[in-house]
Formats: sequence, structure tokens, C-alpha cells
Amino acid sequence: MASKTDLIEAQNFSRRRLLTAFVSGAPGGKELEPAKPLRAVVIAIVLTAAVLLAGAFYGLIQPGLPQGWQNGRMLIAKDTGARYVSVKGVLHPVINTASARLLIPSSSFAVITTDSHALSGIAVGSPVGIVGAPDALPSADALVNTGWTACVTDDGGVATSIRTRPSATATDRAVVVENGGERWVVAGGLRYGVDGQNADAVLRAAGIDALAPVRVSSDWLNLFSPGAALEPLVITDAGSPVPGGALSDGPLLVGEVIHTSGSAAEQRFVVQGDGSLATLSPLAWQLYQLGSGRTMSTVREVSAASVAGLRTAKAPAGGADWPAEGFTSLTASDRACALLSASGTTVLATAPASAKATSGVTVQAGHGALIDAAGRGAGSAGMLTLVDATGTAFALPGADDETVKRLGYTPDEVGTVEQTWIALLHSGPELSTSAAGATSSASAG
Repeated sequence: MASKTDLIEAQNFSRRRLLTAFVSGAPGGKELEPAKPLRAVVIAIVLTAAVLLAGAFYGLIQPGLPQGWQNGRMLIAKDTGARYVSVKGVLHPVINTASARLLIPSSSFAVITTDSHALSGIAVGSPVGIVGAPDALPSADALVNTGWTACVTDDGGVATSIRTRPSATATDRAVVVENGGERWVVAGGLRYGVDGQNADAVLRAAGIDALAPVRVSSDWLNLFSPGAALEPLVITDAGSPVPGGALSDGPLLVGEVIHTSGSAAEQRFVVQGDGSLATLSPLAWQLYQLGSGRTMSTVREVSAASVAGLRTAKAPAGGADWPAEGFTSLTASDRACALLSASGTTVLATAPASAKATSGVTVQAGHGALIDAAGRGAGSAGMLTLVDATGTAFALPGADDETVKRLGYTPDEVGTVEQTWIALLHSGPELSTSAAGATSSASAG
């Protein structure tokens, strides 16, 4: 064990080593340089500048609200999905995109996407918008305003389709349908009612001898314009002499069928009560034989010279829109459909009967329509209607060109359909500027 003397000597030795280290310099004869006092200051300045530059760069890639955001803008907080319409510096939560667009004038509409922190501190007003209005509007190039189809399903329902490529093709054939106990012949763009008391005879006379009526709904049948009813053709006062009328070979009788020598066999005329000659088409001739022709069925053969003094009636005998030659039925492999033509009218079309048809409405994904839905006739007023991708129709009462522009379209992009097509679609709420702002006094216009 070290003595007290040894401990004192060891302590003195350590003190001498420490003193020698301070006075003898660095190993190798080099002097140690004292630390520079400004080094820490410089490092702090550099770090501060780096932080400021990073903040400025973040500000460039993550800007705040741009100028003009206070009015007529739709603001979306991308981190929360919240949407607002700005009105005089106040943010009004908006229920859906359609409502926002209706509230903002087309000339100033713009979408601002930002973070919710950029909106903090801004006054928030009452919510606005139309409950049930569409949140996704079809783009202008996704509007399908023509080529709609409505096919009869096996159970008598209607499968409506809105696609850029129609699922049915127009046909010049006809189909016999039944609705509410009544029969109709649908051909072209018309539906012809069939006389109930003589239905089978009338259909045979019209060229339809194989009868298997297709059960249809009123909504489908109403897509076609009404034509003249198919029924026995009756001439009033048939068999009576025409006052003051006579031919070289005898008196002229009302209801007589005239054929001029040398003309085509199917070119016949029937004498009207005023002595004029009305054209009797092959179909009208067949139906005439079920009516007045029962007793006036003999065709009177005359020369062209003998009837040269008789007037031609202003309208043909029978229905003015009856087809001249009658009808040709669809085949069993055809499914009856209605097709919306480019002109806005509806015509009969067919799809393969083997193709599945389910009642309801289908719209091509991401597509829709913007159409003026009107009644039949030149004087019928139309209703601007928006159809979204769900097959829901939204009427826009009182809409004008500015309304169309607010929705993101131009007036030239509006199509035309008959109102009967709208009855096949789902029905949504009416869209208008006043309805869009009804839950508050907000209006960006």
C-alpha cells in the first residue's frame, strides 16, 4: 500500500506534466491555434438563410389564395374535400358542383384548389345548393343528344340506353303491339290505332297475316307520333249519284272506283261526294273493300278522256299518312325498339331478340345529355333538361343562354328531343340560380 509520501510525490508529478503540456506546444513542434470566435455566428447565419430559402420555395409550390378569390370563385380544400362559393369575401359551403356553377356567372367562373389552412380565418357563410343536384356534370364532348334507344323487354318493360353507339338500328318494317287491350301498328315514326271491331280483318288488309302482338307500355308507345287509325274505309253517301255528274257511259256514283285504261293496275280513284276523284292507294283499296267497297267493289274501267273534266281531290282517300303499300312485319328474331334520330324524331328500330334487355336506364360512363325537351307540334314550348350519368333528368325552368354557359356548355351544344323520352328517365330536382342560392342570400352574380 502506497504511503502518504508516495501519494504526495505522484500528485506533484502530475502537476508538472500538466504544466509542461501547456508551455511546450503541440506535438511535433506545432503551436495550437486558438478557436475563431465568429465561426459559430457564420454557421448560424447560413442555417437561418437556408430556412428562409426553404420557406420561400415552399411558398412558390404551395401558394395561398390568388387575387380575385373573394367573389365568383369555387374553392376546393384538397385535403378535406370541402367546397365553397365565394361571395364578397365570404365562403359559402356548396352542396354540389351543379349548384356552384349556377351561382357563378360564366364570365368569372374559376376553380381554386388549395389547402384548408389557407382558408382559415376567412368568414364562412350559410350553406347553399340544391339537394339532389348532380355533382358530376358531363363534359361538352361527352353529351349524347341523339341515338337514344328504348327497347321492349320480354315482360313489356322498357330498356332505355343513352350511348354514343346506339344499341338498335332503324327499320322500315312494322310491329303489331298491344296496350290496354288495344292493338296498334308501329312503323316508321308513327303508331296507327287498329279498329277494335275488325282488328284481324284490318291487319290482314294491311299486309299483316301472322299476328303475335307485342305487349308494350304506354311510355314506349307514346314515343311515336299518332297516325291515322287503320279501319274500314267508308265514303259518305256511297252509291248515290253525283249531282250534275255523268260519264259518257252512264251516271257517276259516289263511291265508285275508277280505273283509266292504259294506266297501272294499282292506280285507282274513288269518286267523292263532290264529284272529285281521290287517289286510292293499294292499302286504301284493301280497307275500302272492308267498308263502302262491300257494295261498291266493281272497278269501273273508263278512258282518260271520259274523266278529263273531273277534278282531283286535294287529299287521297283514307289516312293521309297511311303507307301506300301496307306493312311488312318484323321477324321473330327482332326486338322492337324506339330510336331517337338526329332530327329529334322517333322511329322504329330493332335489336337482336337474343340480346338481354332489362327494364331501366343505362348511360355510357361519364356521359350525359343537354337537350330541349318539347311536346309535339311546332307551337310546343321546350324545357331545357340536363341528363347526368345516372340517367336522371334535371329540368332547368326559365333557362337562357347564360344558364347554358354557367353549366359549361354553349347554346349550339343543346340537342332536341320530344318530352315523351324524358318520361323514361329518373326525375331529379329542378335546377335554377334561385334554387341554388335558396338556403342563403348568397349570389355571386
